[in-house]
Parts: sequence; C-alpha cells; structure tokens
Amino acid sequence: MDNNFEIASAEFASGNYPLAVQFLQYVLARDDEHFGALRLMGLACLALNETPDGIAALEEASLLRPLDAAARIELAIGYGASGHPDLSCDLLMSEATGGRANASEMLRIAVGLEAVDEPRLAMEACRRAGAANPDSAEVHYQMGWYARRCGHSDSVVEALLRHAINLEPLNIHYRIGLASLLITLGRKSEAVLLLDLLIPESLDAVACQCCLKRIANLYFDFNDFDRASRCAQRLREIARPQSGAKVSAHSSPFGVA
Repeated sequence: MDNNFEIASAEFASGNYPLAVQFLQYVLARDDEHFGALRLMGLACLALNETPDGIAALEEASLLRPLDAAARIELAIGYGASGHPDLSCDLLMSEATGGRANASEMLRIAVGLEAVDEPRLAMEACRRAGAANPDSAEVHYQMGWYARRCGHSDSVVEALLRHAINLEPLNIHYRIGLASLLITLGRKSEAVLLLDLLIPESLDAVACQCCLKRIANLYFDFNDFDRASRCAQRLREIARPQSGAKVSAHSSPFGVA
C-alpha cells in the first residue's frame, strides 16, 4: 500500500511543508486526481509562499470536490497575495457572513482581510471570533492590532493586549506586542518589566527579526547587556533566507519595525 499521502499529511501537520510537498508529488505522480493530495499540496504551497502553485492546486481540487471552509479561506487569502484584493475580500466576507465559520477560521479570515488592507472588516471578523470563543487570548491580541490599525486610542489597544496576556501569561508573542506598544509610548521601564518574566528563557520561540531588534535595543538602553546579547544571538540564528511562511499575526507588529 502506498503510504506517501499519510507521510505527507504527518509532515504537513508538523510544519515541514517542503517535505510534505515532496511526498505529495509522489502521490500525484501516481494519481493526478487525488483530491486530498491536491488540497494538501495547495495548502502547503501557500504556507511556503509559493502562491501561484498553491492557488492552482486548490482550484484543481475544487473541480473534483467542494473544498472545506479552511481550504476556501486559504485560497481566498492566496488570491489577495497574488494581486486580487477585491476577489479575496469578497470571498473572505462570504465565509465570514455565512454563519458556518468557527472561531479559529474567523481569526484566519481576519488575518486575510487585514492583509488586503481592510482592518475594519478584519476587526469585525475578530469580534465574531470573540463571540464564538470569548476566552481566546488570540482573539484579544489580534483585536488589539486591528484596533490600532483602525485608529482607536492607545488605551483601548493596551487594554486588549493586557487582557490577552492575562489569559495567556506565558505567551511571549503577546508580551512582545504589548512591550513594543509601550516602547512607542515612551514607557520603556514598563516594557522591560513586562518582558523580564520570559526573557531570555523563551527567546527560542521568537522568530520575528524586527521584534528581536526592538527588544535588544531596549535592553541596551537599560544596560542589560546579557539579555541584549542573547537577543542579538537569537537574531543571528534566524537571520538566514527563509523558504516562506503563512500570513500571520504573530510578528508583534506594534511599534516601528
């Protein structure tokens, strides 16, 4: 029995998208109408920022069988990334207003809407996600970002980020997001206190170069050269060409990069 599809699925689930693509190619070489392989190939290619190939695979899969909501959302986001923002927005709003998207899917819709410069629609999608899952820290974190994009006050943005941290105190991404905001507001001492709990212990979880530069500069300003050098070391570790990644809200975009 050919188990290449099972291997590809496991590699995709673990985030090893290049290897998933390799095994999916084996599957499709034997059966070019394998719906599951085409669907997964599309998602893997989009995750690698190989947008045209991802779109083509998902469109081909959709000719064989209707796509599930998660795949439709990723396809819509892919259209936006390929220069078709209106089509992307229309498809994402169709998913958002269809009454079938769960909280995690609604958050993904919000990310896609923000990517095509529709922060107010993204914020509305985030609100719907919050209605479905009011205790989600991710909802409040993303809401804070969209609130800032929409021009809401710094106090509103800060409150949303602090609520996300209260729900997940050990999430380094949320703490970096709030610290970045505090830095732009001139409240550097508060930013340092916010980060001290998790840095340097959680630095390996940080993959945003702008965030690491911001934090390193913060610690240099406070003469904490040990933490600053550890941030710089982590920055060197990840400062290599990346094969691509999904559009994400985890890069802590608050403040000036």
